[in-house]
Amino acid sequence: ASVFSLGLRATVGGVTRTKTPLELAALATAALPSLSVAGLRPPQFSDEVLSVTGLIDTSGDRWMAVCPHDTVGGLDMEAQNTVLSRLAKAHDFHRIPFDVPRPAGFTRTPEGDRVMVHRDLGGRMMTAEDFSDPHLLPASLGNALAALHNLPDVIYTGVDLPAYSAVECRDRLQAVLDEAAQEIVIPANLWNRWESALENLSLWRFRTAPLHADLQETSVYVHEGCVTALTGFSSAHVGDPAVDVAWVLAQASEEFLDRFTEAYSRERDGIDLHLLTRAQLVSELAIVRWLVHGLHARDQEIISEAREMLADLAADLGDDQLVPRQPDV
Repeated sequence: ASVFSLGLRATVGGVTRTKTPLELAALATAALPSLSVAGLRPPQFSDEVLSVTGLIDTSGDRWMAVCPHDTVGGLDMEAQNTVLSRLAKAHDFHRIPFDVPRPAGFTRTPEGDRVMVHRDLGGRMMTAEDFSDPHLLPASLGNALAALHNLPDVIYTGVDLPAYSAVECRDRLQAVLDEAAQEIVIPANLWNRWESALENLSLWRFRTAPLHADLQETSVYVHEGCVTALTGFSSAHVGDPAVDVAWVLAQASEEFLDRFTEAYSRERDGIDLHLLTRAQLVSELAIVRWLVHGLHARDQEIISEAREMLADLAADLGDDQLVPRQPDV
């Protein structure tokens, strides 16, 4: 996973308990007792984010068993089922151009991790190489995220999902930076760059939106250059759309980002003049979130890694600013 993805994951904590495809198959039958597994099929992987395996049943139908590694934080099964059900209806009524998992069953591992079984979504998971695609995919991804962000906040209400105002989004970033600064010395040029952006009120005047908030390559399904499905909504909340856009910005080629931004801006309701600036800020502060996670876990390896990343970023950016400096009064 990218540093950006790890930074987001670190905000809710996480314990990696990977599962083999055979273990997931057994858990799938517990989640869906009517499922008669005939064999395993791709995709099959386990990483620091989740364990996944494809299944095929005795009737030839294809399924997915997914186990996110996030016993701390995230939506509980009932809330996640409700969110996915609402998003599925939004897809069926052509409000969003992508499908979502339609849970057929849930269970828990002995360690307490959630396992969801749903029908195969088709297509394939996005890869790092896709971020160099200058053709259909960036526009499709831009349209998909804009459509999600255009949904009314009410689609996430009533199921105990967090909802943050624009000011609260800013305050949460400031709190992470302040916590890190209590423990280590933040390079002066980075501190000045980030504080200037956080204090610039014009950046923090935007309309909040329903977010995915934990985008990974493994949560975006594509087919023939188009986004067909999004998965992994366990961190969904109402907040700053720049959080989702930051994932794209952190990895995309310049040409991909240009086409993505053009499509997103065209499809998105309303104007957000500082979206990309906030997305850049969120992307950079992912390193700080990763550092804070290491501090909480007392993991010296993570702390050292994050400090090296901060030093590298400071060297790369020099005195560049995200926003023009405010004149001294």
